Amino acid sequence: MKKRFLPFLMALSLIFPSFSAFAEETEAAPEAKNTPETQTSETQTPDLSLAAETAVLMDAASGEVLYQKNADQKMYPASITKLMTILLALEHGKLTDEITFSHDAIYSIEPGSAHIAIMEGETLTLEQVLRAIILRSANEASNGVAEYVDGSVEAFAKHMTERAKELGCKNTNFVNANGLHDENHYTTAYDMALIAKELLTHEEYRSMMSETYYEIPPTNKQTETRYLHGQHQMLNPNSIYYYEDAIGGKTGFTSEALNTLVTYAERDGMELIAVVMKCNGAEHYTDTAALFDYGFENYESVKLLSAEDHTATVTVTETYKDKPIELGKITVAPAEDVYHTLPKGTDVSQIKVETDCPETVEAPVAEGQTIGTLKVTLNGETLKTVDLVSQNAVEKMTDAQKEELDKSSVSGILKKVGIGVGILIVAFLILFCITRTIGHYQRKKRRQQRRRNQRHSRRNRY
Repeated sequence: MKKRFLPFLMALSLIFPSFSAFAEETEAAPEAKNTPETQTSETQTPDLSLAAETAVLMDAASGEVLYQKNADQKMYPASITKLMTILLALEHGKLTDEITFSHDAIYSIEPGSAHIAIMEGETLTLEQVLRAIILRSANEASNGVAEYVDGSVEAFAKHMTERAKELGCKNTNFVNANGLHDENHYTTAYDMALIAKELLTHEEYRSMMSETYYEIPPTNKQTETRYLHGQHQMLNPNSIYYYEDAIGGKTGFTSEALNTLVTYAERDGMELIAVVMKCNGAEHYTDTAALFDYGFENYESVKLLSAEDHTATVTVTETYKDKPIELGKITVAPAEDVYHTLPKGTDVSQIKVETDCPETVEAPVAEGQTIGTLKVTLNGETLKTVDLVSQNAVEKMTDAQKEELDKSSVSGILKKVGIGVGILIVAFLILFCITRTIGHYQRKKRRQQRRRNQRHSRRNRY
């Protein structure tokens, strides 16, 4: 009976998107605003009078935080969780891969939560599933991704948390793939910005994050086309919350988390990421717009250095029998071009780059290994310290190479001994010849002297 009812429910959901099938993304009723306290870091954070309980504005290229409010406070994320789900899907699959949905993936979500009425046994491509997550925040689609990547939602949630830690998230713990409420499922505005930043490294995500409409054609279980309309109002030109520079993002809502929102925007070559959490009504949109306005009006992203302009060559050696043996050379360079966010109008002519890199290093050296650093300063203040990493690898000597080296070393010694002996023999022969020559001249001189003496003696007798 459930199977027959699902297509009908899906049709109603698509015709009336405000129905409870998408209740997770429905905005909370407006409540009285409280003027929030802003936080301070190294410099005083301006008071933007945000309604959000926590917020972050980050430069997407450099990772610089331009504004923060309670950025490290643990919060319930709701469906912005799905950005990590999308990230792992792109890191471990191809858009053309197919996902067949299990009973658990379909029926383990809360009744009335967001879905697109995928059926048990239905097969969709990974791209179709990701579109359903991005545009309609489909919870069963997120479960399908979890089972596709790690076999179960539980294993996938652990994977999500581990990957978050690798990205630098320090206050994040995921227990599901879709963000449905759990007391042990939490993150922070700053951690979500890190996850959102990493997603931008995937061109597949960039190609779909700005779109507001997608169609899923009939499948092995569904005879009708699914029409998916996006929920992020800052991307919708017909919405009063439309923001011209917005290029993507993800909405979220549960009754515990209230409205949460991650949004990307780009202007004049600078990309920003805004995260706001625990907002009432439409405050998540107005807060996000205020963050972007502040960032674009006051900052610019500056390219500090190009990776190709700061390469160096380092000799790789290995000490063998107390002697350094040269094994090869590596090229070291920054992993990527380096950007930094500076207040508009900053004089960048005084930017200096100092290199700290050895001329030789000991083997082995792995590709991507940090060898040295570049320190970028402006008027004596350090802006960035950038790792110089090896662009190629050099292994230690093998036993065969050492044996060959020993042979060549013995051969070299014998050759040197032979040359030395040869030189001694030649020197001896030369000395012998010189001695014989000198002796010969001395004997000849003595004979001549004896003859002169004999002639002189005969004359005296007469």
